[in-house]
Amino acid sequence: MYRSNLHHVLCEALESTKWTRSTKDEDNYRQVLCASLYEKISPNNVEIPSTRSAHGDIRIFGRRIEIKYANNEKIEELPKVLEDFDLLLESKIEFSLVALRLDVTHADEFVHNSIRMPMLRATGGDPTFANHASGNFSYNGPGIFLPAAYPHAPKSMTLRVGRGKNSTAYLTFERSSAIDRSAIIEVQGSPIHCDVIGSREDGFLAYLFKRMDGFELSEHQGTGRLIQIDYQPAPIVLAQCRTVDVHPIERKYIAAPGANLARRPVIESGVTVYAI
Repeated sequence: MYRSNLHHVLCEALESTKWTRSTKDEDNYRQVLCASLYEKISPNNVEIPSTRSAHGDIRIFGRRIEIKYANNEKIEELPKVLEDFDLLLESKIEFSLVALRLDVTHADEFVHNSIRMPMLRATGGDPTFANHASGNFSYNGPGIFLPAAYPHAPKSMTLRVGRGKNSTAYLTFERSSAIDRSAIIEVQGSPIHCDVIGSREDGFLAYLFKRMDGFELSEHQGTGRLIQIDYQPAPIVLAQCRTVDVHPIERKYIAAPGANLARRPVIESGVTVYAI
């Protein structure tokens, strides 16, 4: 669904929902998003199934869009978010949306205040603490947030009253200027494209994940690096990062005699890949 018309429509709709404050929970947010979608798509073509039906939070011409909405009063559990990401990897849905409403409070700098992340004590923890496995796939769960967040040494984080004891945070939202607006999350060679809309400065940030069927990647040489938590006794790697160009798979021409594959069109250049 990457680069489809529906992809572009969803991005435009998400941009417009940045400035809507009346979103207390997922149902409210879904209504706000649908109101924006109706400006581009007839309401007759947008289905809103029951949230208990397992048929997606929104369905457009049969294309499933799963939604998770969170803020510091409605914290979402990371395993629930990863359930939708797993469905993308298994090609069972077309889009997964994680939308976050962020306040100006200091604690909202941390991903943990909206998404309940795996615990990591200050030193000496298990380096596989955040591993997530589903079906044929295994990956680092917090790594899906890296296009708009950066890891660091664990810091003390005071949770809201009534939310339990103080915790530690190791993932902080990037400033708007440092966000990867278009990035790729790669799990065992399977690429999932991610758009990031909004920022913590805006008070709204959304990750729109989607499949990349029919595209292939070409590497930029010398761009590999590790994204890791500064930790004792040794850093914990969340992702291997590199830069690529995105090309369509040209099935019509691949067998043509003398075809110059180096001249295949570039759909997007200099895209960051986070292999988690």
